[in-house]
Amino acid sequence: MANKTKEFLDPEHIQHFGLQADPFFDLGDHRTIWLNSRLERVKSLIMLTAQNQGIMVLTGDYGAGKSTMLRHVLREMMTDGMTKLIMPDRLDRKALKGDMLSLAIIDQMGTPGMRVPSSTVRRDKLVKELLTKAIQRGEQPFMVIDEAHDLQSGIFIALKRLWDSGLIFRNIGILLAGAGGVDAKGCPWGLRWEIEGNPDLKEFAERTRLVDMGRLADGLTDYLSWRFTSIGASLDSIFEVDALAVLAERAQAAQLLGILAIRAMREAYLDGARKVTVEHVLAA
Repeated sequence: MANKTKEFLDPEHIQHFGLQADPFFDLGDHRTIWLNSRLERVKSLIMLTAQNQGIMVLTGDYGAGKSTMLRHVLREMMTDGMTKLIMPDRLDRKALKGDMLSLAIIDQMGTPGMRVPSSTVRRDKLVKELLTKAIQRGEQPFMVIDEAHDLQSGIFIALKRLWDSGLIFRNIGILLAGAGGVDAKGCPWGLRWEIEGNPDLKEFAERTRLVDMGRLADGLTDYLSWRFTSIGASLDSIFEVDALAVLAERAQAAQLLGILAIRAMREAYLDGARKVTVEHVLAA
């Protein structure tokens, strides 16, 4: 399948349909997010993972909204002042190594100017002290790695050892999010396959709660209604019911849904139609 780039409605399209704005434009406030019952459950599980110092792996198709969900939940969690977010800064996830996890904890939880021990043993000891003191203060250290489908096997093993370092009491929660799921044949792929199918990660998998974002098509109409309501418009005034059904068949992720809906609206504009029909969706 060809790559799908993000698109927006032009002013003439917005005017043609009598809209106040583009319903698919990025929403600036992280609190503005559509959540169906399943996504509410995902949000709750992320929070519980941080509170209980667990390990969670969040998977979903490309464009399913994993990063949007993370921004929403993590910013909300950080407002209470108890969640201490730790995010390793290495942009190249394939190059992320175990020692970088320790460095991230020292950098993001230590005091300004804290000296990083050159000895691995002393560095790991400092990490444990920082995490233990944070827990004793009632804080919730929470390590989050997005795009985790690019991680090498060794980093999962390092994360498992970090999580187990507290022995009796867990000192840190861990959340990994990345592309993956189950395909049409029921076969796991991406990050889900790595967790379920890689024998080297058996111990990590046994400690992990694996959660999938689910299929957007389950709540397609509600999602689109929310998008149009956000700009004061009504979905059924723009799309025919049959057109929505075809969109549901063609788009399984939020990003692709927006692209196809915009293209269909453009087709309707070129046709001079005030409503998007099945034919417009098929031509998108």
